[in-house]
Amino acid sequence: MENTWPSIIWMASRLNSVPARVASAAIVATCLALLAPSWAAACPFCVALEPTLAQKSEAARVSLIGEVLSTAKTGSATLKVHRVLTGAKVLAGKSDIEIKLAAAPQPGTLVVLFGDGKDGDPLGKLTWTWLKLDEASYAYLARLPSSKVPQPERLAYFARFLEHADPLLARDGYLEFAHASFVDVEAVADKLPVARLRAWIGDERVRPERKGFFALALGLPRDPADRATNAELLKKLILEPEDDFRAGFDGIIGGYLLLAGEPGLELIESRYLANPAARDGDVRHAVLAVRFYYEFGRDIPRERLCQAVRNLLARPEFTAAAITDLARWQDWQPLSRIAALYENKAYAEPAIRRAIVGYLLTCPQGAAGTALARLRAADPEGVAAAEQAILRAGSVGASER
Repeated sequence: MENTWPSIIWMASRLNSVPARVASAAIVATCLALLAPSWAAACPFCVALEPTLAQKSEAARVSLIGEVLSTAKTGSATLKVHRVLTGAKVLAGKSDIEIKLAAAPQPGTLVVLFGDGKDGDPLGKLTWTWLKLDEASYAYLARLPSSKVPQPERLAYFARFLEHADPLLARDGYLEFAHASFVDVEAVADKLPVARLRAWIGDERVRPERKGFFALALGLPRDPADRATNAELLKKLILEPEDDFRAGFDGIIGGYLLLAGEPGLELIESRYLANPAARDGDVRHAVLAVRFYYEFGRDIPRERLCQAVRNLLARPEFTAAAITDLARWQDWQPLSRIAALYENKAYAEPAIRRAIVGYLLTCPQGAAGTALARLRAADPEGVAAAEQAILRAGSVGASER
């Protein structure tokens, strides 16, 4: 990205120095594509702190389900191979293996083993990690869908294990959704346990990092009765007295926007985006939810979403991020307002000035070139520093995202 941006910024700046009819829409599109963060690689509002068991298995040279037969004080352990998950060629058909195993469990214990090493390393040179299994987790791993199976089909399997009584299965089921794209999660909306999702949102025993996903998932059902019930619950959570920390609040807002549409945005706008007294943490959650909806929502007009985000131009602590969003959404309506902020002392932070300059460089309108030329004349060193910072960062406003 850093090697690409010098030419992109040059092309963007050229748009403001030639007649508008000559400006290339393709160049503008390229600039904006580079600005846009992607939700495609992972589920929004999910926290994926570790790989899934399937990912661990497929990344290992060897992975298998086995039973510990014996252990030795030297650190070696003998295991009976029950099922090979990956690396059958390395095992070469062996039914029993002897390996080095740190803190080996007692004989008779069922385990899943992951052996990591270089290509060509024999079993004895692999580094092994293990997890203890019971009957439920054994069956879970034995039926684990391959990554070659279409993702919606895989997620339908893992939906059954969300908040399973076995912590290993509950964690792994959640992680599969956390690593999935929103499009794939949306495709299995009818497989999600809606009533239990509602209960989990308010259950203190449920891990906080999972609640953002569970709340977002409440925005996906197609059944009108479920949608009405879910909207009422999420609105109630939004209107609850504020606490220092609200687990999954960005997912709560995102799910509510999917259900309530424009009336829901009006509530979020008045309560957070247009409210100068709103807490910074709540505003950040609201911004994340609006960004998500801009990409995946269908009912709220994009112009209306831009209008809601423009409110944050009045809050210096959020101005840089707001300008970056408006630039990548190609919202040029507040151009003159944004350009005027550069010379406002309340907005003199370098991050804000970088965002302003980046917005003007990206905007294809002639007025943006005029405004940028005026700023260069008034503050040549400051504008040059902002442009250089943009090039170094690799994207406009990267540090504000």
